[in-house]
Amino acid sequence: MAGDHELPPLNAIRAFEAAARRGSFVGAAKDLHVTHWAIGKQIRLLEDWLGVPLFERRTRGVALTDQGADLLTDVSPALLRLTSATGRLRGPQSARRVSGVVRVNVLPSIALRWLLSRLSKFQESFSNVEVKISTTSRKLRYVGTAFDIGIRSGVEHGPGIQCETLMPDRRLPVCAPRILRDRPVETAHDLRRHTLLHSTTTRSAWAQWFSAAGAPGLVPVRHLELDHTYLQLQAAVDGLGIALGSLPLIEADIAAGRLVCPLAAPELRDDDYQLVIRDDRLRDPAIKAFRSWILAAAKEPLTGIETPARRNPSAGSGRKRTRSAPERSR
Repeated sequence: MAGDHELPPLNAIRAFEAAARRGSFVGAAKDLHVTHWAIGKQIRLLEDWLGVPLFERRTRGVALTDQGADLLTDVSPALLRLTSATGRLRGPQSARRVSGVVRVNVLPSIALRWLLSRLSKFQESFSNVEVKISTTSRKLRYVGTAFDIGIRSGVEHGPGIQCETLMPDRRLPVCAPRILRDRPVETAHDLRRHTLLHSTTTRSAWAQWFSAAGAPGLVPVRHLELDHTYLQLQAAVDGLGIALGSLPLIEADIAAGRLVCPLAAPELRDDDYQLVIRDDRLRDPAIKAFRSWILAAAKEPLTGIETPARRNPSAGSGRKRTRSAPERSR
């Protein structure tokens, strides 16, 4: 077993991360352009180095052990940071050598409220990569080959695609600051004096949140339903009521003071946002560059954003999580 200050073999770490992400030594081998035998050898080397099993070998693929899952939690962001750091040291010349087209298909709400505000950073680094963005709420398996990378809520299954977690979907009540001046919200019961905003496919989410908050069956002044999540959030910005906002989608609004989260708990958890990539595009340099960039971007909040708890530390008595109904038409 290794000493406390000895670094693990980097090639074995890369093999482990790829195998854990793909759930298969064969899939990892394709990503790293080696044989599956070489992946297995590196995994055994790492397991011997650590002294613990990392995978359960199964008839179809592999599954992480508890120790393997713990290791992956630390390894994935570490590899992303290493990629980012070495990319900066290599300078802009290497990034400019990457060229091509990346077709990104995303949910409309993510395009409008998350991706577009960050995309200039990618274009500054990879000026020769053309990004084409399209939006739809359809399952990507029905989009066919009209995309290279997609962003969806929840894991999508289908031939020729793979998923990896982009970021969690955490939700809290959110509204424009001005509507709290005359009708402050200090507990869940105070929401009865407000209009609650819904998108078409998330009407049950408020009921779940009230149940978790200890106020089941609460009846507000009125309900206002809108077609899409981005309309629901814009209605909140415009002071039309209070929405259950997905925190990744309202970072910029919170940072700018357009929205506030009056209550810090409970958080409602929906399916994590997933990055979906076509298998036949994994080796393309432009696709690899975009994947690395967007995974790193998802871990870096926009500058100046305050967490709801810091804005209102007295709100709530602990963070209880519950899952909302699936949202697919965003």
